Amino acid sequence: MARATMVPTLLVLLLVVCCATPIVHGKEWTVGDNKGWSFGVSGWESGKHIQSGDVLVFKYNPSMHNVVQVGEGDYNSCRVTGPSRTYTSGNDHIQLARRGKAFFICSLPGHCQQGMKIDVTA
Repeated sequence: MARATMVPTLLVLLLVVCCATPIVHGKEWTVGDNKGWSFGVSGWESGKHIQSGDVLVFKYNPSMHNVVQVGEGDYNSCRVTGPSRTYTSGNDHIQLARRGKAFFICSLPGHCQQGMKIDVTA
């Protein structure tokens, strides 16, 4: 008889634990707002409270631009020389998985120099 009440009790406890556990969803930020990932987007991130776990959404014409996640040196020089990750879909969703700075540029010639770069602190 004790075994018959133990299983339902464990199921109820499991349900309580599952329901009490918070589900963390990061906020989605469309880079450049209505303009999207475009020339002059540099500075878009200023004043925004972007956190680890949030998602940056880069919307752009993939035949004209790309998004490359780079290190700080490549960001400052507008050149991709070190380890990087390139996105080319035109609707890239990039989750900021850890705290700290993240750097993104468009690597097509001249685009970064024309302000297609952001420096996000999560």
